[in-house]
Amino acid sequence: MQPLLNPVIIAYAGWTITADATKGTIDISYDSLGILLQHMRLNIENNQQLVSLNGWMAEKISQQQFAINVTQPACAILFNLNEQSLTVSSSSAKLVLTAEAPASNDRIVANVIDTKGMPVTWAGTNEVVENFQGTETRTPSYLASKNPEVMTFALGQVSSANIHSLFDRTHDIAIIFSDNSLLQRNPKQPDMLDVKIDVAKNTVIRLLPNYYTHTLGLPFYSRFDDSEFPVAPVVWGSWTSYYRDTREKDIVRNTDWLAANLKPYGFKYVQIDDGYDNGKDSLQHTWIENWDTCGLFPKGPKWMADYIKSKGLHPGLWLVPNSYAGAVTTHAEWYLRDKSANLIYDYDTPTLDFTHPGVQQWLRKLFATLKGWGFEYFKFDGEFALSRYAPLVDKTKLFDTTIDPVVSYRNRLQLIRDVIGTKTFLEGCPAGTPLNGIGFFNSYFNGADVYNTWLGSYALFNAINANAFLNHIAVYVMPGEGIDISPFTSLAEAKKKMPARYIYTAETSEDSLKGFGVSMAEARTLVSFVSLTGVVYPLTSIMPELPNERARLLKMSMPTMPVLPVDLFSRGSDMSANTSWEYFKHRTPDNYIHNYPEILNLKVNAPSGIYDVVAFTNWRSEKATRKISFADKLGLGSGIDYIAFDFWKQELLGIFRDSLELTTEAHDTRVLQLHPLIGRPQLIGNSRHITGAFSILSLQWNEAKKTLEGLSATIPGDTYDLFIYVPDGFDIAKLTATAGKNKIIQVKKEMAGNALKLSFEGQQEQVKWKIRFNQALK
Repeated sequence: MQPLLNPVIIAYAGWTITADATKGTIDISYDSLGILLQHMRLNIENNQQLVSLNGWMAEKISQQQFAINVTQPACAILFNLNEQSLTVSSSSAKLVLTAEAPASNDRIVANVIDTKGMPVTWAGTNEVVENFQGTETRTPSYLASKNPEVMTFALGQVSSANIHSLFDRTHDIAIIFSDNSLLQRNPKQPDMLDVKIDVAKNTVIRLLPNYYTHTLGLPFYSRFDDSEFPVAPVVWGSWTSYYRDTREKDIVRNTDWLAANLKPYGFKYVQIDDGYDNGKDSLQHTWIENWDTCGLFPKGPKWMADYIKSKGLHPGLWLVPNSYAGAVTTHAEWYLRDKSANLIYDYDTPTLDFTHPGVQQWLRKLFATLKGWGFEYFKFDGEFALSRYAPLVDKTKLFDTTIDPVVSYRNRLQLIRDVIGTKTFLEGCPAGTPLNGIGFFNSYFNGADVYNTWLGSYALFNAINANAFLNHIAVYVMPGEGIDISPFTSLAEAKKKMPARYIYTAETSEDSLKGFGVSMAEARTLVSFVSLTGVVYPLTSIMPELPNERARLLKMSMPTMPVLPVDLFSRGSDMSANTSWEYFKHRTPDNYIHNYPEILNLKVNAPSGIYDVVAFTNWRSEKATRKISFADKLGLGSGIDYIAFDFWKQELLGIFRDSLELTTEAHDTRVLQLHPLIGRPQLIGNSRHITGAFSILSLQWNEAKKTLEGLSATIPGDTYDLFIYVPDGFDIAKLTATAGKNKIIQVKKEMAGNALKLSFEGQQEQVKWKIRFNQALK
C-alpha cells in the first residue's frame, strides 16, 4: 500500500478520481466527457437524515483502486476503476454519496435501453424488400421492464425521481447511475444536477460509449445541428389527399387557407408531393423538365414557389434523386443495370449510378435549378444506397467499382448539401435500409404511409413509437405524410368525391373499412401525440374543408416545441416486413396488438414553470377508467399535492395526492398539466398551447407584494385564456393587462371554486398581465 497523500489521484482507462481529504470531497472525471461528478461527499443515513462523514483518509491501493477509511463511525469504502465502469463498495449499508453532476443541454437526462425488458424489433418500411428483393434492416431493442406503457419526454432542463442516467449528445456516451440514485435539477444552477446515490454496500457508474451506434444500431451518429432549425417544422403535404392528381389550383387553395388560418400559429411549409412533372402518358420522372407538359401546373414551378412565398410560407417538393428518366438514350452509361443489362427502376423511373461524374454534374444542375426556382424543403423518397442494398444491381457495371457504396452515397448527399446550403430543409425516406444519411438530413420518415381512417393513422403512431428516440438527438422524426383530422365520411359518400387512388389505398389496406375520417376524440389523440413528442408536425387534410372545431385542435397544439426524448431506445416497429400490411389489414383497433404508450409524460422546465404534461390514451373502443400512481408512473414526489388542469376541457380537474383516477373515452387522449401545489396563487394552464409553455415568456410571483405577473405572446383576434389556481384565503385586489406602450387590454375574469379564468383578446404585441392579491390573516 502506498503512503498517504493528499489529494489522492488515480487514473485508469480514461477515468480520473481525485480525493481531497482536506476538503472532504471527491471529483470524478472521464477524458472525453470532463467532470462527471464533483464535490462528492460521503454520508451516513440515519432516520432519513444525512450525516456527513468528515475526517476520512484516502489511500491509493493500485492504479485502479483507492480506499477511504472513516473512524467515526467505523467504515471502509473502496473505489474501483474498470474500462467502462466505476464501482463503489462500502462496509456500511447506510453509505450515501452526494455530489453535483454537470447536465447542460449537451448532457441530458435519459432512460437507456433495458435489456431485461420485452424484446422488440426496430425496423423501417419493407420497400427495399418489395421493390428490390433486398433485406430490411432489423435491429433488436427492448421495452422498459418497468412501466413499459409510459413514454417520457423533456422540454427544458428537467429531472425526475425515475430517471437515473445521462446522455452526452456531443460524444454519444450514456452515463448510467444505479436505480438507487436520485438526480434532481439544482434550482439555482440549471446546468447542474444534485445527485444522491444510496450505495447500499455496492453501486456502479457505467459508461456506454458509442451508445447510438453500438448499442442502438444507428450506422452513423453526430449531434443533431439544430442551429438552422431549432424546432421540427410544421408541414402540409399534398400526397395523402391528392396523390398523383395534385393540381396547381389545389396547392393555391390550400396555401391560401394555411396562410390565413395557421401561419400565425407556427405553420411554415407547403410541400408538393408527386404529380407535378409527369408526362401525359408516363409515370416516369424528370423532375425539372416536364412541369408544363402535363398541364397540371400551367404557370410552372417558379410561379408556384413564388406564390407560396408570397403568402409568407416556404415551398417544398417531393422527388426521388436516385432516379431520372431524362437521359436514358443520351447517357445510357449513367444508369444502374441488373446482370442482364436491364435498367433498374425506382418509382417507375430508371435509377442512376452516382459514382459517375456525369450523374454528379446532373445532380448539381438539378438542385441548382430547384433552388433557383425558390424551393426550400425537399422530401427525398426511396432514399438509400441502391448499389449497396439492392441485390439486383450489377456492381461490376458501376463507373467506380472501388468505392464503398455507402461512402459514395454520403458523398452524393454532401454534393447536394453543397448546392442547396444549410438553410434548406431536407427530409429522407430510407426504404427500410439503415439511416446512412445521418448528418445530412434534417428529418427522416422511417415508417409506412398513412391514410385517413383511425386504423390508417396507426402508421403515424408506429413511426413515433419506433423512432422517437432519434428526434432532435440525431435527426428530426417525420412520422408520416400527414395527419388528417377530417370528420367521418361514409365509404359511399367518399367514392363520389375522392380520387380513386385514395379509395383503393384504404380498401386494400383495411378489411374493416366503413368510411374515412376520424372522430373528435381520435383527432385529439393525433394532435396530442404529434405535439407532445416534438416530432415534425405533418398535415395532409384538404384544409379549406376542415371544420372550425377541428382547426382549433391544430391551433392549440402548434407550433412544435424543442422537445427531447428521455427514453433513448426504440419501442419497436409493427408495420415492417414480418408484420406487413397484409397482416395489418385484417386487424381492428381492438384486436391489433401493439406497444403504443398509454401514457405520454412530457416533463417541463420553462418560464411557465416546472411541471408535467401527461397524456392518457385509451386505444380501445370502449371508455376506460384507470388509477395512475404519480410516483410509480411519473417519478413525482410522494406525499405532495398536485393541481390537475385538463387541457382539452380547459378546466381545473382537482387536487390530487399520490394518484388520480381518470376515465377516458374510446380512442381519446386526456391531457393533464400537473403542477405541485405551492400554497399561493399560481398559473396552471392557458388556452394557447398544449404544453402550457409556448406563449408564456416570463412569470414571477412577488411574495412581499402578493402579485403574480407574466408576459404572454398571443394571436391577434384570438381569445387568450389564462387559468390561475387561487388557494382559499386569497382574493383579487387588482388586475391589469397592457400591450406595447401601455395599451390597456380589457380582461374578463371568471371564478369557479379555486380556479380563476382570465380572458382577453390576443394582440400583435406582447401582453403584460398582473394580478395583485389580498391574503386573509390566518
